[in-house]
Amino acid sequence: MAIKVASAPINWGIMEHVDLPPDYPYNRVLDEIKAAGYSGTELGPYGFLPTDSALLRNELTKRLLTLCSAFVDIELGNKDAHAAGLAFVTRSAKLISEAGARLLVLSDKITPERNATSGRRDDANQISWSEAEWQAAAAAIREVVKCCRAVGLKVAFHHHVGSHVETPEEIDRLFSQFSADELGLCLDTGHYVYGGGDTIAFLEKQVARVWCVHLKDMYDEKAAEARQQRLNFQAAVRHGVFSPLGKGSIDFPRVISLLQRGNFDGWVVVEADVLPGGVGADAPLANAKAGREYLHRLGI
Repeated sequence: MAIKVASAPINWGIMEHVDLPPDYPYNRVLDEIKAAGYSGTELGPYGFLPTDSALLRNELTKRLLTLCSAFVDIELGNKDAHAAGLAFVTRSAKLISEAGARLLVLSDKITPERNATSGRRDDANQISWSEAEWQAAAAAIREVVKCCRAVGLKVAFHHHVGSHVETPEEIDRLFSQFSADELGLCLDTGHYVYGGGDTIAFLEKQVARVWCVHLKDMYDEKAAEARQQRLNFQAAVRHGVFSPLGKGSIDFPRVISLLQRGNFDGWVVVEADVLPGGVGADAPLANAKAGREYLHRLGI
């Protein structure tokens, strides 16, 4: 079993629900992902890469890149938003399946109420979903799984800072409702730690639930400042909470060792959440190369 290493447009400031940086059109980003030494990429926000699957496949093939997955967020706890959310999932799933991916990464959409408690575990847990909202979210996830299965995709859930599945308690609650073969986890190492968790302890106990990994590092000192200032997720990103891989506090040699020991056989995606004008946004190619070289030193 071999761990495969991808990058993602988010490293170039290409993030859902924000204005995209004009200096980084998709062809430049794909060129730089390849130049940095990666073999795969995530889709990025729908519409950033070509939405014609034949064109998308061609753009990837000529760079010898594989589309590993797409991140899709919908309002899971809000029944009124499910129809629109599932339509978006259906569109995204069709595109990435036709382009060669075999995994969709699903997340709850950030809401203003939860965004206001980003990174503050106790505060976030105080405003978790109601029982009815948990039931609505589980029902929506099952519909997503069904939709994706129809086009040959599996679904991994991404816990996300600023969403209703952020803290270790919320992640455990969600996964208690699904069998191990029904729903996997997209473990985001930086989001898990910023949300109050211990990535190493989680992998020691539950590595089998992990179907893909977002390798994201974090500065403890910056995280403490963001929590003290009560910054929301986007403000914390601009503050520079998430660091280039290997420069922060997360023990990645141990992370990789635990994945290998757990027979992890999927994609790891090197990510550093950045936003245009924020900390870390000025050197995406250099950071991407450094991250790939760091993983080479760790044996993958």
